[in-house]
This record gives sequence, C-alpha cells and structure tokens, in this order.
Amino acid sequence: MEQRDYLKKQIDQLGKVLAKALSDLLGLKNSGQITAGLVITNQTLKNELGFTVKDLIDTPTDIFIETLTNDKNVTHENLEILAEILLLIAENRQEDNKKLFEKCLTIYTYLEKTETFYSVERHQRMTRIKHILFFEKK
Repeated sequence: MEQRDYLKKQIDQLGKVLAKALSDLLGLKNSGQITAGLVITNQTLKNELGFTVKDLIDTPTDIFIETLTNDKNVTHENLEILAEILLLIAENRQEDNKKLFEKCLTIYTYLEKTETFYSVERHQRMTRIKHILFFEKK
C-alpha cells in the first residue's frame, strides 16, 4: 500500500511539473520570450524528470511510448501535456522540429487508440502535424 501511494505521489508530481512547464512556456511565448522559455522548459524537464527534449528526440520512435509510460511512469494525462509542450517547442524552433513533430504525432496517435473518449482538439492537432510533416517543406 505504501509503495502504491509513493508511486501515485510521483505521478501526481510529474503532472504538476509538466503543467507548470507548459504554462511557463506559453506565458513566455506570449511575452515574446520563447527562446528563454525553451531553455527553462528543457532545464525543468532535466531537473524534475531526468530527461531533456534532446533525450526525447533521441529515443527511438518504436519504443518512445513504452519508454515514457513504463520507464518514466507518464500517465495518459501527462502524455497529453508533454505532447503539447513538444508541439509548442517544435512550432517555435528550427532545430529538430521534424523529429519533435513526429514524437508529438506518436503520442497523439497512441492516445487516440487507447483513450476511451474522442478529443476534437487532439484530432485537430494531429491533422495540423500531419500537414506540416507531409505537405510543408521544412
């Protein structure tokens, strides 16, 4: 019972960290300081979760979801927030943005298949990412 409570506490903490990182990133983007936001977000991920955006990019796509859910205990809710963070980063930098879009699409596709409810917002994001990946020249 104690082990389960500890794990739940860690998962809840992860959600809070991701939500704060997303909020901070959006706030800095809106104030025109997206570069600072990217640096802060990357440092937050590294300090609090033990991985950076580069680590996520470098994780092979075929084990990406498994790595996040099994090794990092990322829940569906937290995957959704992480995908939003990665999407925001991908839209606001040139370096590795194609890989970031692919990771976002991987997360959203997984959630689309495993969630019991349909999300219009998620579907719109997936459509936008597919358009970027397959129709726009980067």
